[in-house]
Order: sequence, then C-alpha cells, then structure tokens
Amino acid sequence: MKHFYLFFLVAVFFCKAQKNDSLPQRTLIYSAGVEYGTVLPTNIALQDYKNRNYSGYSFQLMKQTTGNNDWEKNFSYPQYGIGFFAFDFIKNREMSSPFAIYGIYNAKIKQWGKLKWFHTVNFGISFNARPFNEDEKYYNISLGSRTNMFISMGTGMYYELGKHFDIGLNFKFNHLSNGGLKIPNKGLNTIAPQLSLTYYPERIIAEKSDTAAVDDKKYTSLEVSVFGGRKNVFYRGEGAGELKNYYSGFNYSVYGTEVLYMRQYSRKSAYGIGVGITMDDHYNHEMYVSDSTLYQKKRFSADQPLLSIMPSYRLMMGRLSVNLGAGYYLAKKQRKYDNSIFFQRIALLYQITDRLFASFGINAYNMHVANYLEWKLGYIFIRKKIK
Repeated sequence: MKHFYLFFLVAVFFCKAQKNDSLPQRTLIYSAGVEYGTVLPTNIALQDYKNRNYSGYSFQLMKQTTGNNDWEKNFSYPQYGIGFFAFDFIKNREMSSPFAIYGIYNAKIKQWGKLKWFHTVNFGISFNARPFNEDEKYYNISLGSRTNMFISMGTGMYYELGKHFDIGLNFKFNHLSNGGLKIPNKGLNTIAPQLSLTYYPERIIAEKSDTAAVDDKKYTSLEVSVFGGRKNVFYRGEGAGELKNYYSGFNYSVYGTEVLYMRQYSRKSAYGIGVGITMDDHYNHEMYVSDSTLYQKKRFSADQPLLSIMPSYRLMMGRLSVNLGAGYYLAKKQRKYDNSIFFQRIALLYQITDRLFASFGINAYNMHVANYLEWKLGYIFIRKKIK
C-alpha cells in the first residue's frame, strides 16, 4: 500500500500545481476502481493452482479533452492521463503483489442520455512480481523478471449519478510480460469485472462543431530509422536434460535499420510498406551442451544480416501514434528451434519534432509470443502533401 500512498500524494501535488499552469483544473477527472476476477490458466504452472482468484485496485488521474486540437475532435473528445494499479492474489501470496504505473486512453463509443459506453486502453510498467527461480523452488513460468510491461484493455457502461459523479461497470483484461528480456516469459493474463467511481470537479461538455476539422491535409512520407533490442533465449536442443537449469541460455542483441514509405488516407490513419536489415545475434550463433555445460559458438563464418519486407498501419492521435505491422524475413535459413520467418509488431510512436520521432514496442512471432522489446529512433527525410 505504500506505493499507492506515494502515487496518491504525487497526484495531489500534480493537481495543485495545475491551478497556475496551462492545464485548467476543471478538465481534470479522478477515478478509483476495484475488480475481482481470475488468472487465466495459460501455462502448466498456473493450471496447478487450485485457486486463481485475484483482486485489483486502481486510481486514475485524467484530462478531458475539449477539442482544442484537431485530433481530439477526430477521436470524439477522449480522456487521457496516468494511473496506478495493484494486484492482490489473495490465496496465492507466493506470486507477490505486483503494481503498475501506466498511461490511459479512454474513449466514448455511444451515449444514451445519462448512460455512456466507453472503451479503454492502458499501457505501462509493472514492478514487484515474483519471477521463476529454481534455486528458491518457485516454478511459476508465467514471468521471468520482477519488472514487466503492463497492458490493460476494457469496455463498460457508466451512469451519471449527478453533477460530479459517474458509476461504472467494466469488463477488463490485464496482461503482464517482459517482452522476452528474461526467460521463462509465458505471460500472466487476468480477466475481471470492475466497479468504478469517477469524479468530475466540473463536468465538461465538449462543443461539437458542424464543420470539418481545420487541418484536413494528408501526406506521404519516407522515413529512415534505426532500432535495437535485447532478448533472452534458452537452449532446447540435444542434451538439454543434462543442464541443471532447464531455462539455461544466453542474452542476445538485435539491431538494424529500416526504410518505410507511408501514405495518409484520413486524418486518423496511414498505411505503408517498408524494407529492413536486421542483425540478430541469436540467429548468428548456436548453442550446444558439453559435459553438462552450455556453450555457444558462431553459426556462420561471418554474421548474416536478415532482409525483411514489412506492410504497416498507423493510427494517429496528434503527436502520438500506434503502429501495427507484420513482416517476412527473406531467405532466412531455418533451424529446428528458430523463430518463425514471419513476425509481428506493435509500437507507440511519438513525433518529437516535425521530422524526428521515437518509438517503443514489441516484436513478436506466431501472433502471441514476444521476441524482444524494440526501441527505435527515426527521421522523416521526405514529406509531401497529397494534392
């Protein structure tokens, strides 16, 4: 609970500071929620738990957009902010008590009088998980590290109780994963109904305009970026049973460069295609067992780059965007335990300047297995208005 109190004090200080700052006090929203649900038995370790129930507690500080920026109008005046979430695994205390700090995006889908339908997406970092540890005889393979990514999605109905309060009933999905930084990393997934109470110091009703957004320009762009990441890979080949630790392996670096052509087809969205060159140390090495000890050696006489082709989609919200993409490694030489030649990615991109951008996301394969966390820095060399 000490982390909850710390976050609450920070939030109060933040609110006080806004009185004389650029963020009007009347646009702030406070929300608290409690949920009771179950951990999904997505791996063998979790299937052995007789009681997988958990409870969760959240506090959120958000801003109600009012349409001052065009993207706010395009996305129907969403809410955004920061939040704190704490897990309590009740009868499974050995799983520790993870907590998360995250960013929030709430958007209204429909409203019928005082009844409103919202959906929400949260993305952040969680701390204090208990990871897999054979020395301590803790064999839950859901998480391999104490620090993980926290992703939460939900949808629900809210009812206006009066001038200042909404009561909400939501259905939520929560996910913890370290993105392949440390194996094992099967992921921890939970589902639950959530009861929430939201406080509006002043309920703002955005003034919707009958005219289209002012900025209706669309662009094509040519972007060049560099990226990098780290991943932990364990040995699964001949002689693995001789090793003391089943998840014995090595850490590998992944880095490269990409060129991407994007074409905007609406104020919200763009699509494109790109090519990339990736240097994957895991691909360029192989592991083997000798005398019950794990070693690695170079696979090729010289490191082999991987050439890929990648269709992409971008959802744009002002300077912040969500990138979705898939890719295919051309001429990749497959081994028995290599990852698929197809990969998928999802990332958050922030436009630092009109030309410079940075992004952070997940590179995955088989549509659900995290390969590594990807950090990217890029520059838009060509940007042309579509006539």
